[in-house]
Amino acid sequence: MLVTKHYQPLSSSRRRRGITLIEVMMSTMVVSLGILGLASLIPLGTHLTNRGTLADRVAILGERAFHEAKARRYFDPSRWINGTTGGTPSSVAATTGGNSPLPLRQPYLIDPMFFGANGTHASRRLFPYNEEFSFGDTMQQAETNVSNNNQKAVQMLRLSVNTTPGSTSSLSLPQAKVAFQSDDDLAYERPSDGEQPGFQTFFNRTAAADTNGPNYYGDVKRQAAGEYSWMIMLTPEPFDLSNVSALTSSALTANEARWMQPPINIAVDASGNTVNLNGTNSPRFDNELFPTLKNAATDEYTAHVIIMKNRQGTIPTGDVSTITATSDPEYQSNERMVRVSDFLASGGYSTGEVELSQKGGTLEDAEKRVLKLSNGDWICLARRMTNTPTNSTTSFPRGDVYQWYRVVMVDDIVDTSGSGTGPFTRRITINGPDWPVDTTSNASITATQPTHAIIVEGVVGVYSKRVRLESKSLWSP
Repeated sequence: MLVTKHYQPLSSSRRRRGITLIEVMMSTMVVSLGILGLASLIPLGTHLTNRGTLADRVAILGERAFHEAKARRYFDPSRWINGTTGGTPSSVAATTGGNSPLPLRQPYLIDPMFFGANGTHASRRLFPYNEEFSFGDTMQQAETNVSNNNQKAVQMLRLSVNTTPGSTSSLSLPQAKVAFQSDDDLAYERPSDGEQPGFQTFFNRTAAADTNGPNYYGDVKRQAAGEYSWMIMLTPEPFDLSNVSALTSSALTANEARWMQPPINIAVDASGNTVNLNGTNSPRFDNELFPTLKNAATDEYTAHVIIMKNRQGTIPTGDVSTITATSDPEYQSNERMVRVSDFLASGGYSTGEVELSQKGGTLEDAEKRVLKLSNGDWICLARRMTNTPTNSTTSFPRGDVYQWYRVVMVDDIVDTSGSGTGPFTRRITINGPDWPVDTTSNASITATQPTHAIIVEGVVGVYSKRVRLESKSLWSP
């Protein structure tokens, strides 16, 4: 018997369905997220590329600037000159006796670009140029004076260099740019036609009146953008008591002692009486002061090449002592001093946390000016170390300590009182050399030896290296 099987056609309900609107929307969302993810990698890649380029440029410039300064003999104290008046500052001219002329034991900042066309007013001779705390901090003057016998802020002499050895003329601003500004970032101009390549610009010879034209003899040199410049900080080791060459009692006058950074203006005579060189008493170089002067000379310094980006436009001009809270915000924060209220975490060694604070003012002042910091910035910790004479209960300066640190992490600003008027604090993680601890300090003088943070806008790197100062003779140490 033949068996047949009949197939029924599929019903319309079992036919394949189309794509729903939900599926279309989900697919569109996935594609959009993918495109946005790829697009977000473009600025991230640009940022990482710029950061790598910056790190490479800083690494090259630091070592190059150090060797160039050494080749130009800028580590020779006879080349240092007062950028405000010309001539050698008295505290530098008071060198030690003997065959090795050395400057007095104090820190120096070689910064010719701060002078010249930017200004030669006497207020420009110190670094940082404002001896008070940053604008916005209402407790400015009282706590910047860090020694109970020497009411002076932690500052150092800012110097220029002479044009040629033996000259009394300091570098002009164009001359300073040749030695303290990078010319590796060549300047290019973009033509109006976008399809044409960029072309370099050159310095032309100033011969406009010449019959052959202003540039008949050719270009002088390629122009550079001048983004990177530097200054050199020289700091002695305050704990190094090696006697390089002793000072005689006539080598330092009362005026020169007052100008020292830190100043030497306290002496104790044989009867234990305090003699103030800044006052009317006759100076006495015996007992406690004279041993300090004997150790005041050294040729061993640490050179810190401080590399900055786009600094030229932020340098204040003229009299910097007239800068107030109503002045240009860039001038207020270009070089500012901030109080360090606490050391945290590792206790101040190598990588650790410090707490910066602002007393008074507003939260806006703290965020935009006083405590403005970000990852990758640099700060300089500074502190005045003191000695306590055996014949006196007071202390006099032994030396100022300066160390540079890189900021690797920044916390939010905290209003510790919750009142809106501060104190405001910010904790930052820093990386750098060990911070020295003064084992001779005691509780009675610790409050007069606070640590300050000096913040310079635009610093992108610091190259540090030990250096021996040069003397006038190539055959003397």
